[in-house]
Amino acid sequence: MKKCSILLIIFALSFYISGQTLKYAQNLYSGQHYTEAAKAFLKLLKWHPYDARLNYGYGMSLVKTGQENAALPYLQKAADKKFTPAFPVLCDLYFKHYYFSKDVTAIQNYLASPHISAAEAKKYSALLVKAKLGADMIQHVELVTIVDSLQVSKKDFFKHYTFSKDMGTIFPSKNLYSQEPSDMLAYRSQRGNRIVFADSLHGKSALYSTFQMTNQWSEPTPLSDVVNNYGTALNDPFVASDGVTLYFDAKGDHSLGGYDLFVTRYNLRDNKYFEPVNYGMPFNSIYNDYLLVIDDVDNIGWFATDRFQPAGKVMIYTFIPNAMRTIIQSNDTDYIRHAAQLRTYRKGKMPVIHDIIAIDSLSNTSLTNGKPNIHFVINDTLIYASPSQFKSEQARQLYQQADSLKQVITNIEQELSNKRNAYADAQNQESKQTLEPQILALEQQVIALRPQPIILLNNARDLENKALQGLVKP
Repeated sequence: MKKCSILLIIFALSFYISGQTLKYAQNLYSGQHYTEAAKAFLKLLKWHPYDARLNYGYGMSLVKTGQENAALPYLQKAADKKFTPAFPVLCDLYFKHYYFSKDVTAIQNYLASPHISAAEAKKYSALLVKAKLGADMIQHVELVTIVDSLQVSKKDFFKHYTFSKDMGTIFPSKNLYSQEPSDMLAYRSQRGNRIVFADSLHGKSALYSTFQMTNQWSEPTPLSDVVNNYGTALNDPFVASDGVTLYFDAKGDHSLGGYDLFVTRYNLRDNKYFEPVNYGMPFNSIYNDYLLVIDDVDNIGWFATDRFQPAGKVMIYTFIPNAMRTIIQSNDTDYIRHAAQLRTYRKGKMPVIHDIIAIDSLSNTSLTNGKPNIHFVINDTLIYASPSQFKSEQARQLYQQADSLKQVITNIEQELSNKRNAYADAQNQESKQTLEPQILALEQQVIALRPQPIILLNNARDLENKALQGLVKP
């Protein structure tokens, strides 16, 4: 009996001391002494490893000292014990650190809690949609080769994109219709007769297009409901050299972060755009990602992001587009998470124009006015400045065929533009009826021819790389 009484006294005393120590740890945390609080909570956890309050207190102390990943197991233990304050922190941290599958489970458990408020339920129902999207996207992270990165001001960041003028130009949309300050951008085609731009002409940021007539531009029309309904705000359009591939960014239910990058193509048969597709990771993030530009002739691309950047800044990444989408295959989930966030990536070299001086000494046709007469990217370290540089004769012939075909397309497009202008200026129906079949025939020619130079150039590039590696005969 005496022994039992002693044990009860010891138990009561230890419980009292434990309570006093918990209060001490909580006071340290409330006083923002987070390092000391973490030590105090950790001591208590050695005696009570499954206590929800202690796991939550230690986890939050780690969060406050910048050790968010280390905090996750302790916050998860608190959530497993249905300790309600742990759920919102856990859900936010899982999302922030790209643990999307775990985040889906955590959010679902939080939404099932009887203690969640209506405001919290609304907030985390929306986050659940994004967490599910992230869980799918992180299964298909592309292996990307980054050749350069540049931190610039978000204002006028597009001016730091150094793509060829043959791809068109980018400028502020406010120069067109809206004179109010805006960060929305416009794309003008290389021929200068088509503009795709972002604006809020009807109260919502959307994409519009306009075409140049004889002496004026057509009234701007919404690009497509399929595209414009894909987000609550759209911006940064860019049209590829094929004239049908459109890149843009948008925020909404289909976006993982704020603005995500998307791609769509114009269906020439139905005269409609296909449903846009999220461009995936690592191009998109839980932050804002802007203005995807791909020069599919020179095989180089750019995009901007504000992930991990100070306020008002973005990082512009220059990358080598993959001919075929290459998905990272690894059992190392941390590596995949880091690759998805661009914390790690395959580093390439910025392409340089190769042996211009040597070319000049070999051939007086290699340079025009001291400048290279071609600019053809072979790989991520080599750009040819003259057809005479090709090691593979077949690759050189393919390049020249593509070059000749591009000139043919340019001539047809010029004729087509003239016919369209004549149609717009026609004073009677008879003239329009005469021009209609001519315009349709020219349009069909352009549609059929446009993809061919790109195919020829890609084949030339592949052959030349094989020749350089000794895999085929020159």
